[in-house]
Amino acid sequence: MLAQIVLTPAESKKLIAKAVARLKFVRQAANKGIVALHPSSSTYFIVEELTGSKPKTNYWVCGVVTPRGMCVEMAMALGIGLTPHEESTDPGDLQGTWVIEKRKQGAEEKLSSLLYRMTPSDVYVKGVNALDREGNVGVLFGLEGSMGYIQAARKKRNFTIIYPAGIEKLIPLPVKEAAKEARFTRYESGMGMPVGLYPCPAGLTINEVRAIEILSGASAIPIASGGLGGAEGAVTLVLKGESDKVKKALDFVEQSKGARLPDLRLCNCNDCPVPNCRFPMADKHWNSL
Repeated sequence: MLAQIVLTPAESKKLIAKAVARLKFVRQAANKGIVALHPSSSTYFIVEELTGSKPKTNYWVCGVVTPRGMCVEMAMALGIGLTPHEESTDPGDLQGTWVIEKRKQGAEEKLSSLLYRMTPSDVYVKGVNALDREGNVGVLFGLEGSMGYIQAARKKRNFTIIYPAGIEKLIPLPVKEAAKEARFTRYESGMGMPVGLYPCPAGLTINEVRAIEILSGASAIPIASGGLGGAEGAVTLVLKGESDKVKKALDFVEQSKGARLPDLRLCNCNDCPVPNCRFPMADKHWNSL
């Protein structure tokens, strides 16, 4: 049986979230251990799939790519992700990570203490910004990024890292090659915060193709990307397989259609508190577009 589907980026994130939440070792970690999730559009729906409710925080994303350029969500920019009354560039001091223990979202804690508690049966989920043809992924970062800190902890604690990565993130060259060119400290011009690209060395990458396989056993073949009228960044796929498997896949796709992320809140460029936004967009005519 063959079937054609179209998924917007938000719908893809919802479908991938369903697949991540149905992995046996993820369910076990959520029930008896720890599932830690870096706040992002790629992890937002995973919290809901594992706990039955949306993330219980005042933020849902940290760094973000916007029409004006690279930016930071308002709550994070105002210091919500740091220990109260503390201004620090140490990634270990961040405390915005969502934590699921015993199927419930737990209290916030410093990233350093959270990672120290994690064991080989636990899971850390991190959204990414780049995906290459080989399944390698990369994360954008400014100043002291947290991904290197998390990877160092993984080597010591041996927990699993999952990268939900929609096909919209696909870039046309290897992530490692792209990262070599992202020398953000040497940029002489830019849009928003200057960022580098960190190649993630280890983890399980799950895109729409892998999600369909996990959820139904059917195959998915991407045949087009992009669209208009709200379908910008959408992916078109052909589902292929035995009738019952394709129909099962279509059921999960239908459950994901119409998915929407919360509204994005950004600081006004004229009074933004982010210290490393070296290329402010306040005077640009297209900043309000």
